[in-house]
Amino acid sequence: MKLLQFFTVCLILFSCKKENIYYYSDNKPIKDSTVIRFVDEELEKLKIDTKEKNLKIYTTLDSTSYKSNLDSIRNRIFEISLEYSLKPEDKKAFDEWFREKIIVVDNHTGKVVNFYSSFRNKKYDRNDVSLGGLRKIIRIGNTLYINSNSEISENYLANYPSQITSAKDLEIKQEEVQFLSKFNIINLNTKGYIYNYIPYLDAIKIFQTYNDGLMKKPSVIEKVLINEKMVYLKKDNPRKIFDTKSLQKIRHLFSYQKEYSFGAFKNQLTNTQNLIFFGTNSDYNIIINDGKYTYLIYIFGTVITNLDKKEYKIISPQIFKKIEIKYYNAIRK
Repeated sequence: MKLLQFFTVCLILFSCKKENIYYYSDNKPIKDSTVIRFVDEELEKLKIDTKEKNLKIYTTLDSTSYKSNLDSIRNRIFEISLEYSLKPEDKKAFDEWFREKIIVVDNHTGKVVNFYSSFRNKKYDRNDVSLGGLRKIIRIGNTLYINSNSEISENYLANYPSQITSAKDLEIKQEEVQFLSKFNIINLNTKGYIYNYIPYLDAIKIFQTYNDGLMKKPSVIEKVLINEKMVYLKKDNPRKIFDTKSLQKIRHLFSYQKEYSFGAFKNQLTNTQNLIFFGTNSDYNIIINDGKYTYLIYIFGTVITNLDKKEYKIISPQIFKKIEIKYYNAIRK
């Protein structure tokens, strides 16, 4: 009898165990651990302790899954890579290490409407991008923020692979530090853009501001309840950064860059306003604005064939611009 009572008490205690509940924008519960990790990172920034159980977190995220669309692209990437660096026996390593992350933000509201990540292992997850890839658009923004009458060469954003950049040119000027502070990007190492990393959402925030001149902080959390009591409610506080004249010049620069650097993909980039592609031998990013949404697509292109011996293979860099545009068309809204 006592044993039965003990198990009954344990059952009651277990059933009353408090857990946090995460919701998509359509009130469907979030079960994906990578999405919950992403939401938790944003809660941390809001100083909300996720260890305090019984939270109800309502997000701006759409519950639509694009996994099946992306899986077909991944398979195609492996097939193409067999012509370059990979071998058929590398398929298992490819499936384990080739990773991507996608974030989609509504330009009008600033809400993050889609998130996808194949980084199941938190240890190897990626959360930020190098400021080096955004150096040119930051300098354009800073110049026109200071003086909208400034003239900038129309080919400034165009990609010149053979161009050599001096260490001096990579330094962050004080006026650029002040400009970035408008986006709440601070505590920079001014020795070089390449020494600084910013969260994905900050990279989107910068790029998105070049769309309508308003800086809006991308938001993931709609509201948070603790024990049914509201402790957080999203508030919009957009700030004007660029005037009309500056925006016209920015759009012209992006238009020229799109034609020059992405002309070969014109048919795949219909109704796309501006975009930027940057990366290294292992990390590749593309940010695309189609007027309604801004898409950030990140790919980790290194396949670890033997972790203990630190052996790896690099997927050919020349395929990534084309591949990331394929990802964009697979998930665009």
